[in-house]
Amino acid sequence: MEVADLVSDIPSIQVSGFVVSLPPYNPGSMLFGKPIFWVDDLSAMDEDYQAVCGIVTTKRYQFIKQVEQFGIKFTSVIHPSARISRMSIIGEGTVINAGVIVSTHTQIGRHVLLNRGAIIGHHNSIGDYTTISPGANLGGFVTVGERSWVGLGANIIERISIGNQAIISAGSLVKKDVADRTLVEGSPAVVVAQGVDGY
Repeated sequence: MEVADLVSDIPSIQVSGFVVSLPPYNPGSMLFGKPIFWVDDLSAMDEDYQAVCGIVTTKRYQFIKQVEQFGIKFTSVIHPSARISRMSIIGEGTVINAGVIVSTHTQIGRHVLLNRGAIIGHHNSIGDYTTISPGANLGGFVTVGERSWVGLGANIIERISIGNQAIISAGSLVKKDVADRTLVEGSPAVVVAQGVDGY
């Protein structure tokens, strides 16, 4: 629903409907006056339609792979109030919310969610299917792996590497590298769990 609201500020994109694969929404019902389709209905969709996945969990890659099987292409949604450096690269299917700043020479992967007011420093690399939550602030030369989660208001200082499927808890201050599949929290952030799978 939040992505649909973002799109309402972008004249070049229109919402045609919503696609689900799990309850509570039911195919054939309506949301914001638009039809809800079951994911299997995509096989009958016209090739001109494009999709964007607004599911916040980093496990959204599973749903995206389902949709890709039907030959549906993905588009990115970038709110007009976001400031994206012309020297940065934005991957397919990425959603960039209101007030986001992406600095120069940064690479944002595919199907990344950059939420309200996130600040992404220069020379960053953000992996596919990662979520950067509202108000998070990443310094320069930060690397965030695939399917990772950076929580609300978290701060990551410059030249830090965050592994794949890692979780940075809300409000954390990250001053050391974070390994793959590791949950950290606190200020400064410390390891509280390992073997996690994104959020």
